[in-house]
Amino acid sequence: MSLGRKVIIYGANGYTGKLVAEALANRQIPFYFAGRSKDKLEKALDIVRERLGASAWKLDAEIVAVDNEVEKLLPVFKKCSVVINVAGPFMQIAWPVVEAALKAGCHYMDTTGEQDWVIAIADKFGAGFEAKGLLMAPATSFMWAAGALAAEVVLEDPEIDSLDILYQIDNGLPSEASTKSFLRMVCNDTSQYYLEQNEYKARPNDVAHDVFVPYRSAKLRAHPWGGACEPVWLKGRVRNCKVLTAIGEHMIDPVIQAIRAFNAQAPGLDQAGREALTNAIGAQISSGEPPKDHPDVQRGVIVVHGQSRTKTTSYVMNLSAAYTWTGEISAEAARLILDGRLDKPGFQSVATAFSHRELIRTFNALGYCSALPN
Repeated sequence: MSLGRKVIIYGANGYTGKLVAEALANRQIPFYFAGRSKDKLEKALDIVRERLGASAWKLDAEIVAVDNEVEKLLPVFKKCSVVINVAGPFMQIAWPVVEAALKAGCHYMDTTGEQDWVIAIADKFGAGFEAKGLLMAPATSFMWAAGALAAEVVLEDPEIDSLDILYQIDNGLPSEASTKSFLRMVCNDTSQYYLEQNEYKARPNDVAHDVFVPYRSAKLRAHPWGGACEPVWLKGRVRNCKVLTAIGEHMIDPVIQAIRAFNAQAPGLDQAGREALTNAIGAQISSGEPPKDHPDVQRGVIVVHGQSRTKTTSYVMNLSAAYTWTGEISAEAARLILDGRLDKPGFQSVATAFSHRELIRTFNALGYCSALPN
């Protein structure tokens, strides 16, 4: 691996940016720690050093204060090979980052959960990244890369053409940015898509669904949570794909109430007004930056059921500490790119850009997820 500084985290001072920085440091990957406020970046990097403790010597970061404009980002991005964008809500503010990454010849990843954003940048920039041999992998994060990894295990059987995916997370603690990002996607009436016979169909945004997790005796409630990105990545590969998320019983009722509040106030608003409203609602229900999550508290499981004409199959993958794992998968993907191990460029999930089995083995060894089936 090159020892040069080839990775940049943009929006780095937030909750997720610090986790990505910590994961890069643990892999001894130098990086730029970038955003709009030097003061906030310095304070955030101090927190990363504190978390690393005795391993802080591994941290090789350079702070860069730069505005979120293409022409200002370009000189910084041209020094890099990999852009990891953690600044959201992505549909609102991330367009310049993707455009600058493509112009600068950088691989692009982000940690979005916004299905409509993923569809939009695939349509606008996917061909451009592929033509340059560059990866464009939005949602390199627990939502929705973890489900994509589990789905690829089920899709190893070439007969499987339909997937039903469930995320379940104990004690979920979304950050303020995640709350705003989530609300803007679930309140978008052209989103929350699932696949039915390879066509997008939209779910209602204010309905919770009863679900059953294999290791729980009681049913839980789940939400489409913006629709997820697996239906987007798998369009054309499978006939049907639905995704639900059981984020936690402590969150379902407040989320449904927030969505219904939006539905009541949104009629007559233009898109800018709708986005402003979701930001305002998100600010009201967020409790600020949560503590770093922990695999013994924020435990999770992903259940993938597969079906074909003649068979059914299932795969259950434990994957805990969702936010910390988001930092880990972003850093691991950057490491693989720097090592020249990108399998597929263009618009891809990390589950198809790299070996899904290798990634699962890596995170099992690190203690984040269960082992692959024999």
